[in-house]
Amino acid sequence: MTDRAALHAAARSGDADAMVELALLLAARPDDGGGSADEVERWLGHAARTGHVRGVAEYGAFLWHVRKSGEAALPWLRRAAEAGEVGAMAVLGDVHDFLGDTEAAKRWYAAAAERGDEAAADSLAALDRLTG
Repeated sequence: MTDRAALHAAARSGDADAMVELALLLAARPDDGGGSADEVERWLGHAARTGHVRGVAEYGAFLWHVRKSGEAALPWLRRAAEAGEVGAMAVLGDVHDFLGDTEAAKRWYAAAAERGDEAAADSLAALDRLTG
């Protein structure tokens, strides 16, 4: 579903899939009437609070990439990663790498790489080259 009006209606009615899709659509089209960061955060937060695993992962990634808050992002990303969300595992690798926790970064990159995330595998290899 990519019709913005239909996504809004479904999201307002409590459809967590629609909340995530709407937030991602709004974030992807900021110059085409897309939403503000606050609106994107609101929809992702609603989806995350329902327990929607992708919503949890996207909310954590938003908090890290857009709000620049590792403290806020980490609990959401861990929750999603522990539920098997590969993208959250890779972002956790990034967060821990940025924060200087190399061992945790390697663990999360490895977990994502084992599940097929090629970028995480590349990040793990680069980190291994840098740290031995």
